[in-house]
Amino acid sequence: MLNLKIKMRLIACILLLASTLFPPDLAFAEKAEPLRYDFSQVTAADLISAMNVLRTSYGLQALIEDPIISAVAQSTAQTMADNLLSWHIGDVAGRLAAAGYGGGSKVWATENFAIGYDASIDEIMVMWSDESHMLPAVKPYYCNIGAGTAQASNGSTYYVLQAAYVSGQACDSNTSPGGPVEGGGFGIIVPVTTATPDATGKIVHVVQSGQSFWAIAVAYQTTIKEILSWNNLPEGTVLQIGQELVIPNPKAEGYMTPTPFGYFTASPPDVDGKIVHTVQAYQNLSIISEVYGVPIERILELNSLTIDMPLQIGQKLLIYPGNVTPTPTPRPLTPIEMLTPAADGNYYHIVKEGQNLSWIAGYYGIPLADLLAWNNMTENSPLWPGDRLLLKVTPPATITPTPTPVTPTPIPSPTLTSTPTPTLLPSPTSTATPEPTLLGLGAGFNPLWLIPVVIILGGGGYLALRSARKKSQTSISSEQMPPIDDSVDDIQE
Repeated sequence: MLNLKIKMRLIACILLLASTLFPPDLAFAEKAEPLRYDFSQVTAADLISAMNVLRTSYGLQALIEDPIISAVAQSTAQTMADNLLSWHIGDVAGRLAAAGYGGGSKVWATENFAIGYDASIDEIMVMWSDESHMLPAVKPYYCNIGAGTAQASNGSTYYVLQAAYVSGQACDSNTSPGGPVEGGGFGIIVPVTTATPDATGKIVHVVQSGQSFWAIAVAYQTTIKEILSWNNLPEGTVLQIGQELVIPNPKAEGYMTPTPFGYFTASPPDVDGKIVHTVQAYQNLSIISEVYGVPIERILELNSLTIDMPLQIGQKLLIYPGNVTPTPTPRPLTPIEMLTPAADGNYYHIVKEGQNLSWIAGYYGIPLADLLAWNNMTENSPLWPGDRLLLKVTPPATITPTPTPVTPTPIPSPTLTSTPTPTLLPSPTSTATPEPTLLGLGAGFNPLWLIPVVIILGGGGYLALRSARKKSQTSISSEQMPPIDDSVDDIQE
């Protein structure tokens, strides 16, 4: 039998081989990422629900989703995304009526839109927190609502929400064919009551059940980013009931008024004084005209545009042509300057059909009496086509216009503060966890190095086993042989 030392060696070899081929899973465990909310899937239903949550917080009845409005909103989002538009298409009421909403009656409507990369519903609603975008939430006469989203070629998403009502009709009496859209809830929200600043001007808001960042930001006329910054909170923070939030106060030290969406810093002129503006999201002709101090009509003229042409994101607009000397327009020649002297050196007029002496004198700007005297004629003298009349005039020298250098008109510096194009919350970055292979090793593990290890360990085990067997056989043979007598026989002489 094998002795204890050989058995232990064999067991150690087997365990070493097993631990190499089948390592524990803990060796490749990745550090767990913190749980983050996925803001990249804001749907049309989310837009409708959020607006209705805000509307009910003002004590108004929730808007009824209408299939025609939703279809038009979706078509609008797709058109804006396909063309990378920076502003509304326009005439939302007309487009809804053309699609059949209202059944031919007068339609009133409003439209909100936003552009973002993996936008959160909070961020979108804050962008819609100004007076013009709050109409669906605060005006009781709006009845129906619809929304749509579309992906653009640059990776951004367009979000469109439309609200409408029919003139002279109650909200519950007007529904498009097919009836209101079923499903979806409007959530529960506690109206945000603003806190009173303390003696130092500090405002502290205590979060109540049902309140969200955007509802609080709207109530205090600020932004989510401002609230996060003032409270040192990361993006994706989940509010807790009873949590205290410091609210930016315009009277507080260090407070900066948020710049409205769409405003920007004017582009500087190039070496020739030429100024070109690149259109960004939320910019229209009114904003561009205000920032550069250039009339809208001048921008349209410089770019061969009309007022009804929508701007596209990335579109180049010439704002100022620079210090360019215009090509002078030559002055038209007078009839006398167009005369060519005949062979005798005099100038003549060849009479044509319908011409008379008075007309000819007026054409050249000469007195009629002079024309008659030069040709020994009277006012009653007949004229025939082809007659040649002497003109004793000296054509003035043709003046070549000299261009006057153009002095560029200084453009006033914009007074608005700079702000980048609103960038919505980025999507959380996930860390990929390597998938285990058949042997439980990492995906980048190369199993070829196991071949020599297996050969070496297997060969060592085989040699150890063979050596053990040889020793065992020798021991057995020695036990079967008769005992040797070590005594020496006496030799007799």
